[in-house]
Amino acid sequence: MTEAEPAAGRDDLWLVLPHLGAGGAQKVALIAARHFAAQGLKVKLVTLISGHPVTHALPDGIPLLELGAPTHRSWWARGGRFTLAQLDKLIRWLFQLQLRWFAGWFQAHIHPGGRGLAMQLFQVGTEATAGLRLRQLRRQFRRQRPHRVLSLLTRTNIICCCAAWDLPIHLVVSERNDPSRQLLPEVWQRMRPLTYRRADVVTANTSGVLSALESMGPWERLALLPNPLPSAPALAAGGGVSSPSGFITVARLVPQKGLDVLIAALPRLSGAAATWPVTLVGDGPERAALEQQARDLGVSRRLRSLGFRSDPERFLAEAAVFVLPSRFEGMPNALLEAMAAGLAVIVTDASPGPLEVVEPGVSGLVIPSDDPAALARAMDALASDPERCRRMGAAARTRIAALDWPQLEPLWRSILAL
Repeated sequence: MTEAEPAAGRDDLWLVLPHLGAGGAQKVALIAARHFAAQGLKVKLVTLISGHPVTHALPDGIPLLELGAPTHRSWWARGGRFTLAQLDKLIRWLFQLQLRWFAGWFQAHIHPGGRGLAMQLFQVGTEATAGLRLRQLRRQFRRQRPHRVLSLLTRTNIICCCAAWDLPIHLVVSERNDPSRQLLPEVWQRMRPLTYRRADVVTANTSGVLSALESMGPWERLALLPNPLPSAPALAAGGGVSSPSGFITVARLVPQKGLDVLIAALPRLSGAAATWPVTLVGDGPERAALEQQARDLGVSRRLRSLGFRSDPERFLAEAAVFVLPSRFEGMPNALLEAMAAGLAVIVTDASPGPLEVVEPGVSGLVIPSDDPAALARAMDALASDPERCRRMGAAARTRIAALDWPQLEPLWRSILAL
C-alpha cells in the first residue's frame, strides 16, 4: 500500500497521537517530526482529543491538525435504528463470543478490502467503539491522502487502522508498552489483533514488546523501532555541577510508574542516601495521593515535587541517580534521557524494555518491582559510593549513544518507506 514517489501537494508523513500532553510517545513524535521536517519533508502532527493541554513546544513550521471536536451528530444518533451504546454492546458481544467456529469465521473474513458480512459487523463495531474520532480521521485521510502515517499508542493505532483500512496509505503503528502486562478494556484488547492486520508495519520500541506482539497474530511486517534521543546540548553529563548528588524521577504520576514504592522506600534510607534530595518531575492523577503518602510517612521535606516541566534535563544535570520503580514499561524516554545525561539508574525487573539498555551492575541496578526494601537498599548502595555512581553514569551514556539519529535514521527511513 506504499506509494514510492510523493505527489505534489500531499504530506509526506503524518504523526498521529491522542494528544500532545506529557508522555514519552509525544516526545518521540516531536523529535521525529522535527528531524524529518528539517530534511525537507512535509510533516504534520495530528491529535485525536480536542482541547487537551499542549505541554511540549511545537516545532516551527510543522502544522497541527486537532480532531475530536464535535462537528455534527453521528448518523446513528440522527436516525439510525440503534444508539451508540447499543452498538457498543453489540460489538462487545461479538468480540466476547466464545464459540470457536464463529470466532474463526469472523477473524478469517476481517482483512483490508473485505466487503462481506464479517466486515460490515466489524465496521459497525469500530464505529460504535471509536465513534467521532474514527469518522473525523477517516474523513481527513480521504481528503488529504498523506503518503505515510505513523501512529503511536494502542487505541490511536486501532483508530488509525480502521480509518485507513482501504486507503492507499503506508501505515506504521507503534506499540509503546508491554501488551502482555498493559490492561486495556476488553473490547480494545480484542480489536487490536484484528485491526493491526491493516498496518503495513507493526512496530515496538523494545525487543520484549516485539516478542509479545509476535504471539498475537500474523502481521504484514513486524519490526523494532527504537526511540531516538533528542540532540540537546543540555543532556551533556554534569551540566556544570562538579559533584552532582540526589535522586530524581521523571515520570507521569500514574500507578504504572510505581512512585508509591519510591515514597515507601524513603523512610528506610540510611547514611548518605538519607541526606540526598529526592526530586519528582511529572504530573498526573496520582499526585495528590503521592503527596499525602509522603506526609503520612513523614518524608515530605525530603521530597521535591515539581509537577510537569518542559526542561527536565536541567534537573537531571543536578542529580546523580535516576530511579524508575515501574510496574510495567515499554521503553521510557525519561530513562534514555537520564542515561544520556550520565546518571546511574535504578529500574525494576517488571518488563523487559528497560533491561535491554540497563546492564545490571554496569550502567545501573535492577530490583524486583513493588519492593520498597529492595529499592531502599539500591539507593543506599549508590549514594554511599559516589565513584561507583560516576562509573555507572559513564557506562550508561556510552550505551545509549547507539540511539542517536545517525545510527537510527536508516532503520526509521526503511520502516516509514521514506
